[in-house]
Amino acid sequence: MKTRAACLILALCFCASALPAQTHRWELTPFIGFETRGSYPLQNALQVDRLRANANISFGTFLDYSVSDNFQAEFLWAHNPTQYSERNIATGQYTKAFNTQIDQYQFGGLILLRDDRHKVRPYMATGLGFTRDSNSGGNPSRTAFAFNIGGGLKYEVNRFVGFRSDVRWIPTYGSSSPGTYCDPFGFCYPATIRNYLQRVNLSTGVSIRF
Repeated sequence: MKTRAACLILALCFCASALPAQTHRWELTPFIGFETRGSYPLQNALQVDRLRANANISFGTFLDYSVSDNFQAEFLWAHNPTQYSERNIATGQYTKAFNTQIDQYQFGGLILLRDDRHKVRPYMATGLGFTRDSNSGGNPSRTAFAFNIGGGLKYEVNRFVGFRSDVRWIPTYGSSSPGTYCDPFGFCYPATIRNYLQRVNLSTGVSIRF
């Protein structure tokens, strides 16, 4: 599956570089990066109270479409081969639970903070989507809601090619637990708290416009 995805990305890159110069509304950016660790609490477990996705490398792609000079619609796919570790209630120590392949699919947009007369263009980005965990060892796979907030820099080498560095916070829903919610006016009451797997993806890649 992952080999086919990598081959598709390479084929798209080749096709994009062979296209004649026209409007260049599309931008494809295969990337490699690193994803930080994150954890969320578990309920009704006898010996384990938290599950943690460990930090590891990531790779994937951005696909952007220029709606205007300063706004792009965006699709993000990030793949993270890693492991989940579980925390023992008695000792507080984490041990490996199982291997997993985490795929994040995000749909959103970005705002470029400088116009296209500049070679270096910082941007802010956000989006919504979902995360798919393909777990090993007979552990059930999981699909959960996720969103992202981040930003980065784009550097234009020429009309066809550029470089991109991106930092993206991608919380994924993990579990729900009873807790106390306090509103901005200071009133607190019992509520169900949604717990998220808080992870950050840092990446860099080569952009091809077509």
